[in-house]
Amino acid sequence: MSHHSIRLFRALAAAGGLALLALGHQALPSASADTLPHLSADCFTYSPGTVTRSKQGILIKGMTAELTGTQHHITVATSTATDHSRKLDEAALTRLNAAVAYAALTAYHRGMTEVCSTQPLPEVEEVKNTLPELQWKGITMTRPDRVSTASSAHVHVLSTTPTIHVTFDAAGLHSPGAILLPPALTGDVSFVPAAKPPYHLTINKLHTVINGSDVDGNGTVVAGEGTKNLKADVHLSIGQIGEMIDQVSKVAPAKITAALLIARFMGEREPDHYTGWHIVVDNGTIKVNGVKVPVPF
Repeated sequence: MSHHSIRLFRALAAAGGLALLALGHQALPSASADTLPHLSADCFTYSPGTVTRSKQGILIKGMTAELTGTQHHITVATSTATDHSRKLDEAALTRLNAAVAYAALTAYHRGMTEVCSTQPLPEVEEVKNTLPELQWKGITMTRPDRVSTASSAHVHVLSTTPTIHVTFDAAGLHSPGAILLPPALTGDVSFVPAAKPPYHLTINKLHTVINGSDVDGNGTVVAGEGTKNLKADVHLSIGQIGEMIDQVSKVAPAKITAALLIARFMGEREPDHYTGWHIVVDNGTIKVNGVKVPVPF
């Protein structure tokens, strides 16, 4: 397996990490609507565009955010934020939306910037005993080498005391040249918040379909300071992997097809024509079904 075939795992793990980061913020002053005050302007900047009240929360139009100095940007045409417990006010919901934008950019950047890494996330306080839900539509994320889009993304907090339990989904995912990018993704994760790294995340379920093949995942992720301190123990099951390879080979470079063929060979047979990958990440190394794979982080 080369790093081409392992991108699928990294995409799934990043999605779970996004949900973890998205809620990693405590109660903040109301004046912080344009940015998160514990994050300096040389780390993260955010503008909500226009914010109006709705029957159950707020409607945001024209949100933009940036990881300062990285050329990693996100724009969202419309965002809705609600709290089903009716405890979060307009300012708090706007801050929560900013937190999700920061999380999305951090995942897109594949980790915190050097400036941001010195500003640890505080303990979750604001979302305790609340049930927030966010819906984004018309999402564009840019970085120097790529433009990625999604038609929608949804984050729903099911419970917060003491464990935060979150479901999320994204649809209409597209990025030119990203052949193994899933068009849609759903997930269910839970974690106990911490004031600083390491962050422990349980992936209860992840599901996507790539070129006609179902992909399901579960496991645990521990995110420390920096990508080399990432630890994970995740199991992926891929249905009809032969169909995926056949479809990908029609449009992919030969080296990607070859990587998938090797991955298939390394996989373990599971019921109902599934292929299993048990993936362990520790100290910058990765093992797939017990075999060490030299994958750069």
